[in-house]
Amino acid sequence: MDADERGEQLEQLFRRTYRRVMAYCLRRTGEAAAHDVVAEVYGVAWRRRRQLPSGDEEAVLWLLGIARRVLANQARSQRRWARLLLRVAERADPPHTGHLRHDGGDDLAAALAQASDADRELLRLAYWDDLSRQDIATVLGISIGAVDTRLHRARQRLRVRLGATSGHQDPTKEKDHAER
Repeated sequence: MDADERGEQLEQLFRRTYRRVMAYCLRRTGEAAAHDVVAEVYGVAWRRRRQLPSGDEEAVLWLLGIARRVLANQARSQRRWARLLLRVAERADPPHTGHLRHDGGDDLAAALAQASDADRELLRLAYWDDLSRQDIATVLGISIGAVDTRLHRARQRLRVRLGATSGHQDPTKEKDHAER
Protein backbone atom coordinates (compact mmCIF):
# COMPACT_ATOMS: atom_id res chain seq x y z
CA MET A 1 0.00 0.00 0.00
CA ASP A 2 1.48 3.36 -1.00
CA ALA A 3 1.46 6.60 1.01
CA ASP A 4 -1.60 8.03 -0.77
CA GLU A 5 -3.64 4.91 -0.03
CA ARG A 6 -2.54 4.98 3.61
CA GLY A 7 -3.47 8.66 3.83
CA GLU A 8 -6.90 7.94 2.41
CA GLN A 9 -7.30 4.98 4.75
CA LEU A 10 -6.40 7.20 7.72
CA GLU A 11 -8.89 9.84 6.58
CA GLN A 12 -11.66 7.24 6.46
CA LEU A 13 -10.55 5.87 9.81
CA PHE A 14 -10.73 9.39 11.25
CA ARG A 15 -14.35 9.70 10.17
CA ARG A 16 -15.22 6.34 11.71
CA THR A 17 -13.28 6.72 14.97
CA TYR A 18 -13.30 10.41 15.91
CA ARG A 19 -16.23 10.12 18.32
CA ARG A 20 -14.79 7.06 20.02
CA VAL A 21 -11.35 8.62 20.45
CA MET A 22 -12.93 11.88 21.67
CA ALA A 23 -15.09 10.00 24.19
CA TYR A 24 -12.00 8.16 25.44
CA CYS A 25 -10.19 11.47 25.96
CA LEU A 26 -13.19 13.22 27.53
CA ARG A 27 -13.40 10.50 30.18
CA ARG A 28 -9.82 11.26 31.14
CA THR A 29 -9.49 15.03 30.85
CA GLY A 30 -11.48 18.25 30.43
CA GLU A 31 -13.20 19.26 27.20
CA ALA A 32 -10.64 21.82 26.01
CA ALA A 33 -7.74 19.49 26.75
CA ALA A 34 -9.56 16.58 25.08
CA HIS A 35 -9.79 18.52 21.81
CA ASP A 36 -6.04 19.20 21.96
CA VAL A 37 -5.30 15.55 22.72
CA VAL A 38 -7.48 14.28 19.87
CA ALA A 39 -5.80 16.68 17.45
CA GLU A 40 -2.42 15.40 18.59
CA VAL A 41 -3.57 11.77 18.31
CA TYR A 42 -4.51 12.16 14.68
CA GLY A 43 -1.36 14.20 14.03
CA VAL A 44 0.74 11.34 15.41
CA ALA A 45 -1.35 8.85 13.45
CA TRP A 46 -0.73 10.83 10.27
CA ARG A 47 3.03 10.91 10.87
CA ARG A 48 3.01 7.17 11.62
CA ARG A 49 0.48 6.20 8.94
CA ARG A 50 2.86 3.56 7.59
CA GLN A 51 2.29 1.67 10.84
CA LEU A 52 -1.49 1.90 10.59
CA PRO A 53 -3.02 -1.52 11.29
CA SER A 54 -5.18 -2.89 8.49
CA GLY A 55 -8.24 -3.95 10.53
CA ASP A 56 -10.66 -1.36 11.90
CA GLU A 57 -10.66 -2.70 15.47
CA GLU A 58 -6.85 -2.93 15.58
CA ALA A 59 -6.66 0.61 14.19
CA VAL A 60 -9.02 1.91 16.89
CA LEU A 61 -6.93 0.23 19.57
CA TRP A 62 -3.81 1.71 17.97
CA LEU A 63 -5.38 5.19 18.13
CA LEU A 64 -6.44 4.69 21.75
CA GLY A 65 -2.87 3.64 22.57
CA ILE A 66 -1.63 6.85 20.99
CA ALA A 67 -4.25 8.79 22.96
CA ARG A 68 -3.09 7.17 26.19
CA ARG A 69 0.51 8.23 25.54
CA VAL A 70 -0.51 11.76 24.51
CA LEU A 71 -2.56 12.08 27.71
CA ALA A 72 0.42 10.85 29.75
CA ASN A 73 2.69 13.39 28.04
CA GLN A 74 0.14 16.12 28.71
CA ALA A 75 -0.05 15.16 32.40
CA ARG A 76 3.76 15.19 32.70
CA SER A 77 3.86 18.57 31.01
CA GLN A 78 1.24 19.95 33.41
CA ARG A 79 3.20 18.65 36.41
CA ARG A 80 6.40 20.30 35.11
CA TRP A 81 4.49 23.54 34.53
CA ALA A 82 3.04 23.43 38.05
CA ARG A 83 6.51 22.87 39.53
CA LEU A 84 7.86 25.80 37.53
CA LEU A 85 5.00 28.02 38.72
CA LEU A 86 5.73 27.04 42.31
CA ARG A 87 9.40 27.91 41.87
CA VAL A 88 8.49 31.27 40.39
CA ALA A 89 5.92 31.94 43.11
CA GLU A 90 8.51 31.26 45.79
CA ARG A 91 10.66 34.06 44.36
CA ALA A 92 7.92 36.42 43.21
CA ASP A 93 9.45 39.54 44.71
CA PRO A 94 12.64 40.92 43.22
CA PRO A 95 15.65 41.16 45.52
CA HIS A 96 15.85 44.34 47.57
CA THR A 97 17.63 47.03 45.63
CA GLY A 98 17.42 49.88 48.12
CA HIS A 99 21.17 50.51 47.90
CA LEU A 100 20.63 51.70 44.32
CA ARG A 101 18.44 54.61 45.32
CA HIS A 102 19.12 57.96 43.71
CA ASP A 103 16.94 61.05 44.06
CA GLY A 104 14.22 59.03 45.76
CA GLY A 105 13.91 56.57 42.84
CA ASP A 106 15.08 53.06 42.26
CA ASP A 107 17.81 53.09 39.61
CA LEU A 108 17.46 49.41 38.79
CA ALA A 109 13.70 49.70 38.40
CA ALA A 110 14.17 52.74 36.18
CA ALA A 111 16.80 50.96 34.07
CA LEU A 112 14.58 47.90 33.72
CA ALA A 113 11.60 50.06 32.78
CA GLN A 114 13.65 51.43 29.89
CA ALA A 115 14.69 47.93 28.75
CA SER A 116 12.88 46.07 25.99
CA ASP A 117 10.25 43.50 26.96
CA ALA A 118 12.58 40.71 25.80
CA ASP A 119 15.48 42.00 27.94
CA ARG A 120 13.23 42.45 30.99
CA GLU A 121 11.85 38.92 30.64
CA LEU A 122 15.30 37.40 30.24
CA LEU A 123 16.78 39.31 33.17
CA ARG A 124 13.81 38.46 35.39
CA LEU A 125 14.09 34.76 34.55
CA ALA A 126 17.81 34.81 35.30
CA TYR A 127 17.90 36.99 38.42
CA TRP A 128 14.48 37.19 40.01
CA ASP A 129 13.31 33.67 39.17
CA ASP A 130 16.87 32.33 39.51
CA LEU A 131 16.44 29.89 36.61
CA SER A 132 19.40 28.08 35.10
CA ARG A 133 20.42 28.73 31.51
CA GLN A 134 18.83 25.40 30.55
CA ASP A 135 15.56 26.34 32.31
CA ILE A 136 15.52 29.74 30.61
CA ALA A 137 16.08 28.05 27.25
CA THR A 138 13.15 25.74 27.95
CA VAL A 139 10.84 28.55 29.06
CA LEU A 140 11.68 30.74 26.05
CA GLY A 141 11.92 27.87 23.55
CA ILE A 142 15.44 28.79 22.44
CA SER A 143 18.87 27.14 22.63
CA ILE A 144 21.25 27.55 25.57
CA GLY A 145 23.65 29.36 23.24
CA ALA A 146 20.93 31.85 22.38
CA VAL A 147 20.24 32.34 26.09
CA ASP A 148 23.93 33.04 26.71
CA THR A 149 24.12 35.55 23.88
CA ARG A 150 20.86 37.32 24.70
CA LEU A 151 21.60 37.42 28.43
CA HIS A 152 25.07 38.84 27.81
CA ARG A 153 23.66 41.57 25.58
CA ALA A 154 20.78 42.33 27.96
CA ARG A 155 23.25 42.73 30.85
CA GLN A 156 25.42 45.03 28.75
CA ARG A 157 22.43 47.22 27.88
CA LEU A 158 21.34 47.23 31.54
CA ARG A 159 24.85 48.25 32.65
CA VAL A 160 24.75 51.19 30.25
CA ARG A 161 21.35 52.25 31.61
CA LEU A 162 22.50 51.83 35.21
CA GLY A 163 25.66 53.80 34.49
CA ALA A 164 23.57 56.61 33.08
CA THR A 165 21.39 56.81 36.18
CA SER A 166 23.86 55.94 38.92
CA GLY A 167 27.54 55.70 39.66
CA HIS A 168 27.03 52.48 41.67
CA GLN A 169 28.49 49.02 41.01
CA ASP A 170 26.43 46.77 38.71
CA PRO A 171 24.51 44.15 40.74
CA THR A 172 24.62 41.64 37.87
CA LYS A 173 28.43 41.36 37.89
CA GLU A 174 28.30 39.10 40.95
CA LYS A 175 26.20 36.53 39.07
CA ASP A 176 28.34 36.90 35.92
CA HIS A 177 31.37 35.68 37.83
CA ALA A 178 29.41 32.87 39.46
CA GLU A 179 28.32 31.54 36.04
CA ARG A 180 31.88 31.23 34.74
